[in-house]
Amino acid sequence: MFRKKPNIKPLSPVRSSDRRKLLASILSQFNIPTDALPSEGKDTIVPADIQTAKFIAHSTGETGIIYVGEEGSKPLWLKLNDEILIPTVFTLWKCPFLLPIVQTWNPVIEKLRNGADLMLPGLIPPFPLTLKIGSIVAIASAERPSVPLAVGICNIDLGTITQVQGRHGKAILIMQCYGDELPFRGKVSVPAKLDLDFPKLEDKNALTSDIENGEIEKIAKSIENLDLAPDAHATSEAQVTSVPADNEATEEEIERTELQGKPVEPVREVPMTEEVDEAFRMALLSTIHDSRTGTALEFPQASSTFISAHLLKHLPSSYSAAQLKQTSWKKAARFLKAMEKDGLVKVKEKGGEVTIMGIAGLDNIAVKNFRSFKTSGSRKANNDSKIPDPSHGDVLAGKLVIREYYQIKDKGKAIAEAVSKRTSDYYSGAELRTILLEYIAKEKLVNEKNPREIMLNPVLASIITTSPKPRSLLREDLIGRFREMSSPYYRIVREGEDERGVKLLRGTPPKIQILIAMKQGHKVTRITNLETYKVDVHDLANEMRTECASSTTVNKSVEGTSISGQGKLEIQVQGPQSKTAVDLLERQGLQKIWIEVKDSTKKSK
Repeated sequence: MFRKKPNIKPLSPVRSSDRRKLLASILSQFNIPTDALPSEGKDTIVPADIQTAKFIAHSTGETGIIYVGEEGSKPLWLKLNDEILIPTVFTLWKCPFLLPIVQTWNPVIEKLRNGADLMLPGLIPPFPLTLKIGSIVAIASAERPSVPLAVGICNIDLGTITQVQGRHGKAILIMQCYGDELPFRGKVSVPAKLDLDFPKLEDKNALTSDIENGEIEKIAKSIENLDLAPDAHATSEAQVTSVPADNEATEEEIERTELQGKPVEPVREVPMTEEVDEAFRMALLSTIHDSRTGTALEFPQASSTFISAHLLKHLPSSYSAAQLKQTSWKKAARFLKAMEKDGLVKVKEKGGEVTIMGIAGLDNIAVKNFRSFKTSGSRKANNDSKIPDPSHGDVLAGKLVIREYYQIKDKGKAIAEAVSKRTSDYYSGAELRTILLEYIAKEKLVNEKNPREIMLNPVLASIITTSPKPRSLLREDLIGRFREMSSPYYRIVREGEDERGVKLLRGTPPKIQILIAMKQGHKVTRITNLETYKVDVHDLANEMRTECASSTTVNKSVEGTSISGQGKLEIQVQGPQSKTAVDLLERQGLQKIWIEVKDSTKKSK
């Protein structure tokens, strides 16, 4: 998360009441009974001089709250999305019992410092059985297995995995790593060994390492003297607790105002221009990433359509109300031209209108290093799904996503085998691209004068079917040929659904067909291929009957079998009802580009 230095706002002291609430939240989250820890242990988890501030991570666009201790020198806790609390390694060195630990090799730790997530082959089994998707976990090196050097969130169910050889994928999303760009002050010594046992009430020194003896005494002395900062105006408890945190009214003000019958409302903070700039840039990266890894956007596309239909939905959730006029660019044209200089989009301006001609690929370093975050679009979808209202067109089901995969075939096998990739596996489009680029780099086939041009050796020439065969080809054209040679597969899943349990189907997903035709002198609407997209045919037929107030029947289709192997079904509705059908399908999570509407009753010109 902290591959780049985060933007941290000025620190503010945490009031004693908020400090108690923070400690209670931590103990609750990590299932620690309140009376199980000695008072010194509680002060170590949440010290008396703890301070807080908001931050934004420039490398991911995530926002949150950071808690800092030891007179503002060490980051202790991170709070993301107003939900989970994540301890930093500085907290874990004093409280190693908070999290389960997994091990990795020492060279991998250096990769984590540079912003990489932890891949499954980089872990050393066995793993704690309690680790599931979303679990917070500490990472240590094999040399010092008891000393956490990074903290992350499980991306897979690690507890069910017994071996890592031959497997791939991100296992842990790294939140913080010792040595990354999260700032701290003072000298830090990494402990040689830590006691992972839960501290006993009578053991007051259990929370300290051998090289940090006297740390609790230092904290206890700090608490006793309440000398929390060098500022001469903050040397007493009364003075410290009277300083309000950001956007908070003091307890005294709240009490005085409540007596007057007027509740105190915190002042709403206006985001800085630099923060809004970064939020829009991250929204563009999120849009590009989703297009390249999921359903591809079609170009050229008007800038106004692109921004309203896609970009704004990908703003970080904490900036959902942000507008382009709040950025330093002020206007869409300036923003897009700036992003074109960064290589993220390609635009064309004519007559004052800006059109987006294309977007960056996954080989762009910013797109390649992008890590997804909670967007304003996902927040809206979550809110809408709580109280579905058919009269207002809310989505009644989770959004559907098409996952496309490829299996390398024929002459392309030599390319995969040259970079030690199994041809029996299924690869995403991005992974297929990476395989080819690794082969090109290994064989040194890039034209030094024109890096976009790839020289064709006999292996690459074999995948070119045109005649005569060229001596070189542009990189993107070559990637397209390699993809065309591979066998396509797909699976359709709903957001949040475990796709491992969904069958992988060969070919490309067929579109839902909506055909308006004549039957006995009257127009009827026929809908087929619904089973492919997890649509309950009978439920949709009932909705069509209600919405259209027309006769609706479900019949066997003549177009083969469905995914389950049974005969496909067809909905037939009286009258031209294509618009109603499309609206209902969109409410079930489908996209318009997956639906094809034909009207055979119109005369061709």
